[in-house]
Amino acid sequence: MANFRGLLPLVALLGGLLAGPLAPTPADGRAPKTKTYAWGSAMPIPTDGPSWYDDTYYRQVLANGVAGTPLPTGAQMPDDGTYAATASTSTGEPAPGVERPPVGIGPGTWLISLFFDKSGLPNGFAWCTANFVFQNGTSFGLGTAGHCAGGVLSNPVTAFVVPPPGAACPSGSVCAPGIYPIGKFSIVRNRGLGNDFALVTVNSAFNSWVRPTMPVFGGPTGAYTGGLPTVAATRDSVGLLTILTPGYSPASVGYCGHGVVMGAGGTCRAAVGLFASGTAFLWYGPSAEGDSGSGVVMLGDPLMPLAPVPATANLTHIIILDASVSRNLGITVGPDYPGMVGGTQMAKILSIVGSGWVLVNGGLP
Repeated sequence: MANFRGLLPLVALLGGLLAGPLAPTPADGRAPKTKTYAWGSAMPIPTDGPSWYDDTYYRQVLANGVAGTPLPTGAQMPDDGTYAATASTSTGEPAPGVERPPVGIGPGTWLISLFFDKSGLPNGFAWCTANFVFQNGTSFGLGTAGHCAGGVLSNPVTAFVVPPPGAACPSGSVCAPGIYPIGKFSIVRNRGLGNDFALVTVNSAFNSWVRPTMPVFGGPTGAYTGGLPTVAATRDSVGLLTILTPGYSPASVGYCGHGVVMGAGGTCRAAVGLFASGTAFLWYGPSAEGDSGSGVVMLGDPLMPLAPVPATANLTHIIILDASVSRNLGITVGPDYPGMVGGTQMAKILSIVGSGWVLVNGGLP
């Protein structure tokens, strides 16, 4: 950007945006363009969705409702090809593969939110991941990233779900692994890094399928909302170049998402070097398109029994550039460095959902 008032942070949204046969281009019919926020610029990254999720299949999913819809014959989950089609009602082995999706509806669930044009016809979808479970009275909510909702409330959300063993089937018949319309967006906040969250209100028919526990890492055991005990950032100058080095915390985080390739099938990963920046959390770790919305937990001491695993953030962005240029051409870089991954802090998420919704704790591994 040729802007002497500031070369603002450039980040990429980590969501599967508007792809597949529903829409070869984004919802507005144009190629993705950089969007400018108060804190900087973001460029949505398109990714190919599964070719079998077309308009005909979507309408079948809605028509089948709570009975669910098996993947079309020959279809594969969006991973390394190890998932077989689940075009039967067998209650035996769920979609086989090395990396199996989480059972039930909860952290790590693969979400597909539908977008519509002005005439009400579907014209795209976002491939994203669920983070944490929230509850308001008898209603359950499922968090994800705000940019996964397309900015519109009441957009339907479908998900690939492996029904919990022994759980009642909402339709009264046999429920097999497949795509289910699990609910609709009720809260959407899409205002950039540190302010990017959406809540899906889950259809009450699926309440018995809701699972609050994070795969592999366990938890969340409450929310981490106190910021991070970091060392103050330091500044180093070389000519016109000023480097702002962030104060890192010795924290480790874990997250499970459906990112392309590295997140295939909901792979769980760990990362280190977390620090706070405004209402965002940032760290270094492997992430890709499709991971958007993933729940991030702070990992405790693995040698300490029953160590807390608090919900820390969701995962929404990857930093491309964070720099500013003054009027006299002085350059400041940081504190967000290229390659960092970031999301919205839990304190901000809890303020977005409001006092009516509470975070549901999960069990320890």
